[in-house]
Amino acid sequence: MTINGGSEAIDPWALLLETDWSGLERCCPHATPATPDILAELLDDDEEVQRTAVHNLWQDVTHQNTIYGVTAPAARFVIAILGHPRTMTLGVYLHEERPRPMRAALLQWLGDLAFDATYDADGPGRPDDVAAVRAVLPLIYEAAQPYLTDADLPVREAAVHAAATTLAMPELAVHVPEVVPLVRSTLCTSESRRYRFLARWCLVTWGVEPGPLPEPRVPGPEDGYSDDPPF
Repeated sequence: MTINGGSEAIDPWALLLETDWSGLERCCPHATPATPDILAELLDDDEEVQRTAVHNLWQDVTHQNTIYGVTAPAARFVIAILGHPRTMTLGVYLHEERPRPMRAALLQWLGDLAFDATYDADGPGRPDDVAAVRAVLPLIYEAAQPYLTDADLPVREAAVHAAATTLAMPELAVHVPEVVPLVRSTLCTSESRRYRFLARWCLVTWGVEPGPLPEPRVPGPEDGYSDDPPF
C-alpha cells in the first residue's frame, strides 16, 4: 500500500526496512518496543496488540509533545497506512472515552504532531528533527483529505483536526478558506472540549472571527456510533 505525497509515493514496509531506526533518538527505549516494531504492530491481526501499539506510538515517538529523530519517519509510516482496513479496529484510544476506529486516533496523532511542530518558532525538539516534521506537514494535509467528510464522526473530526493544524505553515495557508467551513461545522460542534478549543485556536490564528461556539452536537448512530455515547 502506498500513498502519493506530491510526486512521492510512500511504501510503509519499505520505509520500515530502509530507515536506520537505531540511529534515531526516541523517548523511551527501555520502556517500549523498538519503533519499527511499534509501527508494524499498528496493523497486527490481534486487535489488543494494535491498541497497545497506538499507546506506544504516543509514548515512544511524541512523548509529552516532544519531537524526536524517529518522529518524522514514523509520521510517514502512519500516513501511508491510513487507508488500510486494519486501521478501522475499534477501541478506546488515548484521552478519548468513546470507542472509535484506530484511524481516528492516528489522524488525531498526526494533527497533534502538526500542532506541536508549528505552535512556536522553535518547536519542541532539536531543530533538525522539528524541520523534518515540518517537511511532512503537506503530506499530513493531503492524507487527511479523503476523510474530511467521512461518515464516521470521530474519523471526520480527527481528519479536520489534522488538516487544520497543518495550515500554520505559510505554504499551506492558501487552503485556509476551504478548511474554515469544515472547522466550523465539525470541530466547533464537537462533543470534545479539546476539539472545540482547537477550532477556536485555528480560527483566531487564521485571523477569522470565531464568534460564540455553538452547543456541542450529541452524536448518534448516523455518525458512526453503534451504541449510546458514554456520557
